[in-house]
Amino acid sequence: MHISPAQRLLQLTLILLLLVGIGSLHGQSMLNWPDLADVQFSEKFSNSLGIKYYQANFGEDLKAMEGEEVIIMGYLIPLDALGETYALSKNPFSACFFCGAAGPETVVELRIKAEFIQRYQTDERRAFKGRLQLYESSLEQFNYVLLDAEPL
Repeated sequence: MHISPAQRLLQLTLILLLLVGIGSLHGQSMLNWPDLADVQFSEKFSNSLGIKYYQANFGEDLKAMEGEEVIIMGYLIPLDALGETYALSKNPFSACFFCGAAGPETVVELRIKAEFIQRYQTDERRAFKGRLQLYESSLEQFNYVLLDAEPL
């Protein structure tokens, strides 16, 4: 059976509409690393702590995503020896923020829901969903935090 170009276009359109509809049912937005680059950083100094830190000035599009449930994919980087705290990085560990090869806009702190805490492999590429929280100051947490994070 031969499918005409018009029929193929109709099939493709219906599939795309179905996929968009499924995504909107769950209410999550796909967060991409270029979205997190919608920020300007200025270096500040904390007299009380005696350290430099970055003050973030987030773009309007990024601010609009704060508090929203999002999905982001990246490389897992452990932050503690027990394997309970992780960051999600745009880059693998060898080229990530912690080794000085990238900026703070390339890493997201994961606050994983208790039932999903497990040992993940360094540089394992995974997607997580959670609620995006933005922090202007990086003194006590990352600038980007994914609250109630769940692996997908």
